[in-house]
Amino acid sequence: MMLGALAGVTVVQIGAVLAAWGLQSKERFLRRYLPMFVSLAVGVLLATALLHLLPEAVGQLGNRQGVWLLLGGTMLALFASERLVSLVTGAHPEPERLDDFDDGHGHRHSPHPTRPLNLVIASMLHSFVDGAAVATAFAAGERIGWLTTFAIALHEIPHRMGDFALLVHLDVPLKRALRLAFLAGMPSLLGVLAVYAIGVTHADRILWFLPVSAGSFLYIATVNLMPEIQVVRSPGKLAIQLLSLIAGVILVLAAAGIYSA
Repeated sequence: MMLGALAGVTVVQIGAVLAAWGLQSKERFLRRYLPMFVSLAVGVLLATALLHLLPEAVGQLGNRQGVWLLLGGTMLALFASERLVSLVTGAHPEPERLDDFDDGHGHRHSPHPTRPLNLVIASMLHSFVDGAAVATAFAAGERIGWLTTFAIALHEIPHRMGDFALLVHLDVPLKRALRLAFLAGMPSLLGVLAVYAIGVTHADRILWFLPVSAGSFLYIATVNLMPEIQVVRSPGKLAIQLLSLIAGVILVLAAAGIYSA
């Protein structure tokens, strides 16, 4: 299963870097369609956490207090780590939103510009968590492993595109921005290796990463992504946003049905 997990995160990271590379001259496309993909990712992450990872954790480990403590503890730990990164780097505590990218004249407007280092560190943190989530899911079963990989791809690829666009707006040269985008994904491989290093001699304990993975998905969806899509100002865009979110849930249900068939 380790090879499957490594293959999954490698495909996701290659796709994310290629997507960022393709955006070098297409920032208008990014600003127009990224909110739809982010909404889709929210639906995918919520459905994967609540309909697959958590039920699998309860099924494998039982409905024990430890499962729920790990779920909530993961969300609190991710919040604390991101706040610590913001404190150390001096970045603005508010999440970056797509509407902040451009004021209609090609300039980003924000009272407290985000530092490139903070973007890269935060992305590396999430990449590590994503890698651990994929490895844990593959340890529980190939089906849930690929579903988790699919969920991560749908949020990682559009967000790497967004990070790249932000780096360019912060005057980072294109080639360096691509290198940073590549670097941000590397910890995902470390996340896979870390999980399997723990599981080599304690194979049963690896299942306790399932609620951790679910907690990370819930945190990313509700804390990192939902604030970004709360800037919709028209009924039409709101309808597209809600439909994209529902489509994400349906995608996960459909993928699960196809894979189990």
